[in-house]
Amino acid sequence: MKRTVRGFTLLELLITLVLMGLVMLLVFGGLRITSRIWEAAEQRQQQVAEHYQLQQVLRRLISQAQNRRVRDQEGRVQLAFKGEADQLIFVAPASRSNSRTGANWYRLYQAPASSDQPAALMLQARPFASGEAVDWVGLFEPGVTDLSEPVVLSEYQLLPLSDASIRLVYWGQQDRWLAEQPDWVEQSVLPRLVEVHIEYESEMAAEAWPVLAVGLQEYLYDTRRQAF
Repeated sequence: MKRTVRGFTLLELLITLVLMGLVMLLVFGGLRITSRIWEAAEQRQQQVAEHYQLQQVLRRLISQAQNRRVRDQEGRVQLAFKGEADQLIFVAPASRSNSRTGANWYRLYQAPASSDQPAALMLQARPFASGEAVDWVGLFEPGVTDLSEPVVLSEYQLLPLSDASIRLVYWGQQDRWLAEQPDWVEQSVLPRLVEVHIEYESEMAAEAWPVLAVGLQEYLYDTRRQAF
């Protein structure tokens, strides 16, 4: 008696191919989603690292703000420190040293968006000249000072701010406590603390920039003395 060996029908083969295609589609879809999650995590980690490095640079620079006196164009003696909600102008050493020689003017501000580039956190620097009459409005504009010295201006883009804005907060001594102020203009002393806020529209992006609070070295000795 002959045995009949039954093979796959065309319909069964087509169903098998369709099922295998669906399985492969699910597998590759999962791999694609995993790959995107991995790339997003890497980008976020890189952003956090870049923000941390930038915060360290700003912390070192702002903390060295010097308690200097300058004269404005009307002859009034003022503190060489002007803090507003959207910009900060101060004098600090030109190098990492805390020496009072070789100082620069610095300006931290947000540049508005233009046709060439989005809004960005910027840092400008120019040499500090003792005896120069300070024009707060034109301090960082090219030209020649009243001491007949050319303005050597340097500018650095620190951080793109296409979906964010900068906000600066200042803390000063009030009795025994620190009081928050939205600006620090025409004050007789330096603020105790400067906070740099980068306010993002996205909550996830905001987590990559925690509030940067910088204590000024001018008060470092007083802080240690009160602690002990």
